[in-house]
Amino acid sequence: MKISKTLLILFIGMFMFLKLKGQPNYSLKSYDITEGKSAKISNKAAKKSFKKGAYNDGLVHTAQALQKAENKKQISKAQNFLISHYTNTINKNLQKITALQKKSISFVSDQTVTQRTDILNIYRVMNRYCDVLNDLHPDKFKAVKRRDTDIIIQIETYENQINASKILFEESLQMAATMHYEKGIHLAKKNQKKSNKEAAKHFKWAHEYIPNYLDAEKKYTDLKKLAVTRMGFTTFKSGGDFSQLGDLIVNSVLKKFITDAKQFEFFEVLDRTQMNALMLENGLRESEIMNPSDAPNFGRLLGADVLCVGSIDRAEVDRQMAQPYLQEFTERVVIGEEKYINNNGKERTRSIKGDVSATAQLNQKFSNAILSATYKIFDVATGKLLDMGEVNGEYEWNYIWMSSFQGDKRAIPVEIPITELRFPTQNEMMQPTNEFAAEALYHKISNYVHETFE
Repeated sequence: MKISKTLLILFIGMFMFLKLKGQPNYSLKSYDITEGKSAKISNKAAKKSFKKGAYNDGLVHTAQALQKAENKKQISKAQNFLISHYTNTINKNLQKITALQKKSISFVSDQTVTQRTDILNIYRVMNRYCDVLNDLHPDKFKAVKRRDTDIIIQIETYENQINASKILFEESLQMAATMHYEKGIHLAKKNQKKSNKEAAKHFKWAHEYIPNYLDAEKKYTDLKKLAVTRMGFTTFKSGGDFSQLGDLIVNSVLKKFITDAKQFEFFEVLDRTQMNALMLENGLRESEIMNPSDAPNFGRLLGADVLCVGSIDRAEVDRQMAQPYLQEFTERVVIGEEKYINNNGKERTRSIKGDVSATAQLNQKFSNAILSATYKIFDVATGKLLDMGEVNGEYEWNYIWMSSFQGDKRAIPVEIPITELRFPTQNEMMQPTNEFAAEALYHKISNYVHETFE
């Protein structure tokens, strides 16, 4: 069989991903029959499962439907599902198991655990619906409609296969934990940040395979501390009417990192309170570390591995008042009443509706705020520029009100205000603008962190 170049690349890529990542990639599934489901609901669920190719799930629902069914319609539906899918699904399952058994006959890697898990899951789901079918009364397999035929299928039990597969599955968990633990020991001997990080991952995976496996959990915790990259943030330079923005944008970004701390395994941000105290203690100013050559000494004093510095390059608030303009409105309202005689011969009153209109003089004022910031990330040990970029934030405020009108007031929408509001202050405009810029800055830096340090 000829494999296309694209498929070959995808296969190699997937293999390398599993080889490099190595983390546990298996899930033991539960196939319990849900109590309380009617035959009708189970038949619908079965049909849906078969339609999307989930044949084992479909047979679980089918077995439940046949178990619950009492009327001919629901029994017939479930029987037809069994006739159409049971034998073919069992045969395909057994073929897949045979192929998986050949691949996983001896332990190779994490993939062996995944393969043995798949074998166990297949046996378990087959046993689930076969158990239900075996307990059914023989009448449930007899045709209930003239066009139907009796069901003749061979229903097996897979308890022995499940027990044997479970032994192999648990053995592979033990071997995978041992494999990762030994890899962790080997990597930890190099005693470098990168190798410590990889070692910590292997110890974590060993613990995930076998909880409390040797001292894997402790080794993970210890090595994680050595592998963490710590980033310090200095106040971004800013001036003019918006000198406080440098602090605000950094504080907002730090808050987001602290809130999302669980997303990062090998990365931390330094607390600015501690940074400020250390700077004061050592007589340092943030303005002294804007150049790469200043980063190493500053970072070492603060316990940082990398530093993020930046500046607010643009911060503007623009206000404008538009020329007043006229706008016509039309609305259907009650304009009167009339008498009429209803079907019972009684006189009644009803409303008369009609269109009314008005012309309003509208006024509009709007304000726009823009903030642009640039940032640089330096390696503390070497002073090397690692990353740089620019972010922007923008916020618009708009207000319309009515100063006068002619015509019927009922035509004018009630949501149009009649009082003028003052323009927002510069600070009121810049606060949301800063948040938008900080959000963009956080995403850029966090993406860099995930790609580089995680």
